Amino acid sequence: TVLAYGDIELDREKRRVARSGRPIDLGPTEYRLLEFFLEHPGRVFSRTRILNQVWGYSEDPLTNVVDVYIARLRRKIDTPGREPLLETVRGHGYRLRAAA
Repeated sequence: TVLAYGDIELDREKRRVARSGRPIDLGPTEYRLLEFFLEHPGRVFSRTRILNQVWGYSEDPLTNVVDVYIARLRRKIDTPGREPLLETVRGHGYRLRAAA
């Protein structure tokens, strides 16, 4: 019931997220987005695929909802002085950065 990657943990049973033991308060969509990336670490996903998997929407090339939520999630899970967990892969989408 716990997804862990590097220093971040997502407890599905308790619906809690922590990085380096520090609790992180996520909204429902941010939680689903992080859960999706933790289920597939290192894999690159296009905005369309993320939109479909997390929101259940079919393709809408005019929406920036994925970019907005990625930015929100980054602000909450990334801490100064540490390498960011979510990586933009130019021209392709996003991925959970490979653990060092």
